[in-house]
Formats: sequence, structure tokens, C-alpha cells
Amino acid sequence: MPLGAARFGLSGADLGKLELIETITMNSTSIEFTSIKESIYNVHFLTFNDIDVTVDADKLKIRVSNDGGSTYESGTNYHRAHQTYSTTRSSGTGESRSTADTGMITTNLGGTDTNSTVQGYAYLYNLGDSGKYSFHTMHSISYRDGDSTEYRFGSGAYVVAETINALKIYSEDNTTITGTVSLYGIKE
Repeated sequence: MPLGAARFGLSGADLGKLELIETITMNSTSIEFTSIKESIYNVHFLTFNDIDVTVDADKLKIRVSNDGGSTYESGTNYHRAHQTYSTTRSSGTGESRSTADTGMITTNLGGTDTNSTVQGYAYLYNLGDSGKYSFHTMHSISYRDGDSTEYRFGSGAYVVAETINALKIYSEDNTTITGTVSLYGIKE
């Protein structure tokens, strides 16, 4: 194999390259990505930067749509499992899980103090494949109300096999969120 062939694959394609689909600056309770290019990408990458909220202990969630964002699936067909490490928990760790959630959780949101923000990312799999469930994995870190740093990782699924063609990022408690969210496709 010629030097550099692994980077570009044997076919010469630039495999694994991130291609920006859209970046949205939030200042609302939710945002929508209605053109996710699900027929092009099997894996999507979502980043959230400097996310802040007006109410403490909120959650940032994702709901999926199969009709281009006209409606979002709000039933209990979302599963999740997360592990959390916090500098203020007496045990240091905790877990959260559900087989009947109303959205895929990407992170707990920070507090209301200055500089209480969240950074993180999620990989989303199989959104455009009508024969498979849509999955996600995530990592985040937050600084909460001046006294705690929290690290979270986990995964989840939307357990209905259908083509997903839009995403809604929202505050579980319907509070205003500020920050930047970007959606990428990963070239295969």
C-alpha cells in the first residue's frame, strides 16, 4: 500500500471525513435540523458548545422525525443508559437508564451561575436506514454552579425501525438554551 493510502482508503475516497451539514446558534427552547442528508450519511456527528440554561438541572434531548420535521416522535420509544461522574457526589459516580423515555438524552445541562456551561458530542447511527433502529453514543462535560464538574457518557436508541430525516434538539424542561450546536455527516 502506498504511503498515505490508508488515509484516503484504497479507492482514493476521503473516508472518515467530517462534512458540516449545519451549525445553529441557540437562544430558544429548541432547534431543528430538517435537512440531515440521511441518504448520504449512515453516521452523523453532533457537537454542542458553550450550552447554558436559565433553569438549573435541565436536560438536553434529541427527538427524531420521519416526516422532515413536520412532527417529532414524542412517545416512549427512546431507550437510554448513562454513567455520570461528579466531583460533588459522595460516591463520585451515578447511573441513569430508561426503556421508556421521551427523547435521547445527550447531557445534563449546567447550572445558572456564570460560566456554568456544557460541552459535548454525540454520534448518531442508522438515521437513514429504514430497517434498523437509530442509535446514539455521547460524551459531555459540564461545570455546574461553581462547585461541581460533571462528566457523562452513555448511549441510547430510538427503537422503531424507520427512516429518520430530521432532528430536534430541545430542553426537557422547556427552558431557554444558549450555545452552538453543529451537525456533521461522516463520509464512508
